[in-house]
Amino acid sequence: MRNLKLSIIASLAIGVCTVTNASSLEEALTSGKVSAEFTATYENRDMDNEVSNYYQNTAYAVGSFALGYETAVWNGLSLNAKFRAYTTLFEDDNNSTTSKGSGDASERFWETGDNDDVDFESLFIEYGSENVSVKAGRQALNTIWLNKTHDALNANFKFGETNVEAIWTRRMGRVTSRDYRPLSASDGVFLNKVDPSKGVYKLGLSHDLGEIDLKAFYLTAPDDRDLIGGQLAYDNGTFGASAQYTAYKPEDSSDEDGSHTELKAFYKVAGYTATLAHLITTDSFSHFGMGTTNAMEEGDKIYTHDAKTTYVKINKRFGDLSATLISGITDYDDNTNNDYSQTETTVWLGYPIAKNLKGNLGYTFVDADNDDTDETDLNQLNLTLVYSF
Repeated sequence: MRNLKLSIIASLAIGVCTVTNASSLEEALTSGKVSAEFTATYENRDMDNEVSNYYQNTAYAVGSFALGYETAVWNGLSLNAKFRAYTTLFEDDNNSTTSKGSGDASERFWETGDNDDVDFESLFIEYGSENVSVKAGRQALNTIWLNKTHDALNANFKFGETNVEAIWTRRMGRVTSRDYRPLSASDGVFLNKVDPSKGVYKLGLSHDLGEIDLKAFYLTAPDDRDLIGGQLAYDNGTFGASAQYTAYKPEDSSDEDGSHTELKAFYKVAGYTATLAHLITTDSFSHFGMGTTNAMEEGDKIYTHDAKTTYVKINKRFGDLSATLISGITDYDDNTNNDYSQTETTVWLGYPIAKNLKGNLGYTFVDADNDDTDETDLNQLNLTLVYSF
């Protein structure tokens, strides 16, 4: 199916090009931009108790090479393509069985090794004008309840201070230097399984009132579930606050309805940005994508039954060094009247080591509830180096 999708996109690209003037096409191609990067990422996960194939001790390093090309814009049209190839550099245990394969790296890099280890990170045609933007193909999405890498049609239309967002996506995953999860609609990446022939549709409306921004959105996976909600946000550059509410409606009437609420505020002072957020998940809730209100590295319990999460996030730059601290606590139950609590703290550091070399270091500690036998304390250390040119 992936090859079929890519063939359709390539055919569309060729079809667009063949109706253009040859000299215009030549100029667009020859003035395009080529980019490349070498990356290496290392991760070590240490558990108090190895309670599953996912929650087990792992240590590995994976390298990747990415090559991208973007044409110049011709009559509003451009083509963007970027592929990434992975290879395992080191595994503490290359025979360990994880939830996604064999070897420590397979938990995060699902098909790296003897299987599929080359994939497109992006491959899309874009049309843009002053009030219209349309992307068709593989692309990164960053919108409420849809994020990471998608095979999608993404259109945005601007009418004065109002923006209309229309998205159809049939598959999603992750193709990055730290993560490779091949795009799919049927293996749980969309959480509840989505019919790939129908995909997920989103319609979003936003209106800019200066310091106040209003949003409304509706997402549906036909024959599966709907999400509908809205957001009110205020931002004066120094202080900001937002409230987002999403109602969840499963297609199966025997399943439980639910909702998710995000309340958030930030304040900037002396170069610091401090954010305080409170998340409430009532009853059952199943989002799309990877959960766009989850700011934590793990946050595994944020969307569980009757979960309540409070977290603090602090950002600060110290010269070229960027630092982020996120710490939160989640209270949740297992839908059988057992209440638990889990805390998580993460520190991120980013630094430009040289002109074209950047490094990111992260450490996460999860303190799980001893009474929840399905969970365990976690220490995670990761380091990613990116050399781009």
